[in-house]
Amino acid sequence: MKWFLERKILTGGFALAVVILAVVNTISYQNNTKIFTSQKQVEASYEVLQKVRDILTTLRDAERARRGYIITGKESYLETYDTAIQSINTELIEAQNATNNNQNQRQKLNLIEPLITERVNLIKTSIKLYKQNKSDTKTQIALTDKGLMLHDEIWLIITQIENEEQLLLQQRRAESEQRFQFTTLITIAGSCFSFSLLYAVYSLLQEQITKRQQLEHVLRESKKRYRKLFEVNPHPLWVYDLETLKFLAVNEVAVKQYGYSQADFLSMTVKNILPPEDVSSVMKRIEQLSSTIKQTAIERHKKQDNTLIDVEVISHELIFRGRRARLVLARDITIEKQAREAEEIRRNLEKELELQELKTRFFSMVSHEFRTPLSTILISTQVLENSQEWSEEKKRKNLQRIQSSAKTMKQLLTDILTLTRAEAGKLEFKPHSLNLEDFCYSIVEDIQFSTGTQQDIIFIHQCLEKIACMDEKILRSIITNLLDNAIKYSPQNSKIYFTLTKDTERAIFQIKDQGIGIGQEDRKQLYQAFQRGQNVGDVPGTGLGLAVVKKCVELHSGSINVESQLEVGTTFTVSLPWEFRP
Repeated sequence: MKWFLERKILTGGFALAVVILAVVNTISYQNNTKIFTSQKQVEASYEVLQKVRDILTTLRDAERARRGYIITGKESYLETYDTAIQSINTELIEAQNATNNNQNQRQKLNLIEPLITERVNLIKTSIKLYKQNKSDTKTQIALTDKGLMLHDEIWLIITQIENEEQLLLQQRRAESEQRFQFTTLITIAGSCFSFSLLYAVYSLLQEQITKRQQLEHVLRESKKRYRKLFEVNPHPLWVYDLETLKFLAVNEVAVKQYGYSQADFLSMTVKNILPPEDVSSVMKRIEQLSSTIKQTAIERHKKQDNTLIDVEVISHELIFRGRRARLVLARDITIEKQAREAEEIRRNLEKELELQELKTRFFSMVSHEFRTPLSTILISTQVLENSQEWSEEKKRKNLQRIQSSAKTMKQLLTDILTLTRAEAGKLEFKPHSLNLEDFCYSIVEDIQFSTGTQQDIIFIHQCLEKIACMDEKILRSIITNLLDNAIKYSPQNSKIYFTLTKDTERAIFQIKDQGIGIGQEDRKQLYQAFQRGQNVGDVPGTGLGLAVVKKCVELHSGSINVESQLEVGTTFTVSLPWEFRP
């Protein structure tokens, strides 16, 4: 931008200097022309006056010849007279021609011409009368007096013309001096300004030349540095023509790594180092390359011995020897890629082993969790077979054990099925109108009846509204699992607080126990399947409950938080939309 502005200043300054010089020369030429014209007019005026004086001189010669002839009577005076009379006509014509371009002088001459003609006629009359009557002195004196009067009139007009011309001459001289001074001033000022502009243009041009030389020096040094960097770079580098795809330059590292010589490279195109099956895709990518953005891609290259290597290609566009080209850095990542593939295989193996371990733990857990209630059921049924003498109360207790064990097995199967369907995205979600207060009371009663818990579950309802829109099965799974955990990990005769509140448009379920608490480290994996706390001891459990709760809460577009302190208790808070809108 700066170079462009300076170039415009140079062009504009030079053009302005030329224009000023042209204007100054034009003004000088016009003023000099006017001065010359004025001078020519003065000369013409003097020429007319001189011709009029010549006519008067000739008239005087004719008059003197007339008087000489009359006084002496000699014929020689008549010759002088005739010559003078003939000259007067010629001189008068010349005077008329001299006034063709000056109307004012022509008018003055028109006033003199009749007087001159009359004077000539008087001289002719005097000669004629003298020849007829030489003794008529009186007439001759009268003609002489009249001739003197005409001479005085002619001279008066000539004097007026001279005075007017003298005044006009002074005016023209003053105008000429003013024009000359103005021309001189304009010439000096214009020349000074033009030379100042030319000097400024020269200085700026000299500065540009100096800067250009410095820039060329910097560019030469930069080219040397870049060439050196090009040669000493530890990775293969090359430049190829974007139109022909021919290699224009390669460094020694590329020669050594690919096995081609410099001459080989310079006779090849980019296609020659690509496997045949990769050429089409690479060509499409090259056609879509942007000239302003650095491009990075992974390619396969073919070495001179036909070995294939994986390379990371980093390139950007440049102008090389006047042509659009692209500079490419090719980093061999074959070993890195093999290492990544090996690492990926290792991770897959670890995942496979982890999955196998989870399967083992799952089957172990299922067999363990099913064995206990099944044993209880078998023992209770065997006892009942031999219980004819038992009381009804004792029989009912055994039946309750069977029912409780069956419900435990059912809950375990329900949790497994819920978690499996949720992870597969196939868990059904059907919200409908639900009386939350009655629903929560029924869950508390069912749990207390089925488990025979010795903990006191205290349900607190703090909502003015009762009817919400939720999925009953999913909500039951959430609350049941949280209450089961609270019962399982709390001491006997402790209190469990189950609170229902409403915050704006959300239902808040809070279950607070006085149990063993959850350690800080265990919270990181709290909602993962088959994960249990380190402080659970011999308390039975599958590690599925909280995983199921988390999935169900997420399906209901809700959130779950936990606050816990070891040996003090745990509080789970679940927030769900009061009116679910998918």
